[in-house]
Formats: sequence, C-alpha cells, structure tokens
Amino acid sequence: MWTVVYVSQSMETSKKLVDVLLTNRVISKLRRANSCGQGEGGCYEVLVPSTELETAQDLIFENELF
Repeated sequence: MWTVVYVSQSMETSKKLVDVLLTNRVISKLRRANSCGQGEGGCYEVLVPSTELETAQDLIFENELF
C-alpha cells in the first residue's frame, strides 16, 4: 500500500525528495494532490510503500527537507 510521506506546494522540493529517496533505493512516486488549492500550482504528494515509511522519514530529516 502506498503512503503519503510528504506534501509540498513546491514541485522542485518534491522532486528533490523523490531523487533522494531513489538514490537511497526507496521506491517512490510523485502526484499532484487534489485536496490543495488550485491556485499557483497546488500541492504535490510524495508517496512510498508503507514498508518504506520509516526509512523515507529518516531520509527527510537527514536531508533537512521538512
């Protein structure tokens, strides 16, 4: 099951996180969030398999992407 691990209004920041995750062999995907406002690009969600959640969270903190 896919789990949202990160939500951002910045596509650039979201892509950076996906790159960090993939570099560390954590499968991830990026999608546009429907729940955010439609103005100025909206929001983006980074998803990982639920089995990778803890690793992904550690990488977010290690790379100061919070």
